[in-house]
Amino acid sequence: MKKIFLLLLSLLLLAGCSSNPYSFEKSVDEIQSVEIVSAVDGLNYTVLKKLSEKEKEFFLEQFAKIEFKKYIGDPPGVNGISIKINYSFDEYEIITWFDSEYIKSGKRFYRGKDCKEEEFNKLVTEFLSA
Repeated sequence: MKKIFLLLLSLLLLAGCSSNPYSFEKSVDEIQSVEIVSAVDGLNYTVLKKLSEKEKEFFLEQFAKIEFKKYIGDPPGVNGISIKINYSFDEYEIITWFDSEYIKSGKRFYRGKDCKEEEFNKLVTEFLSA
């Protein structure tokens, strides 16, 4: 009985996990540029559009409104239309609606965050077509 109670309590706590804005690997002040890319994976991608400084600021404001949650399990890895957040020294993050990776010195670090596909795609499409 005690085990069942603990299991139910654990499930309730996991189900109650709230979503939050995406937490970048580094401070927003350290973001040098934002690009929309078509990714094969975190190391292989084609830049579709580099946002201007004005677009970058507006994009980051809008992106902060999307709620992300952390998931547990095997990361699917990034691919498809993605957001690339560039920092200095060739460090960057690639974010899709279903996963994200932080790349440093050519090494990929899975971040395991996802959001609602419709919200993500709407924002990316808006900036791609602008």
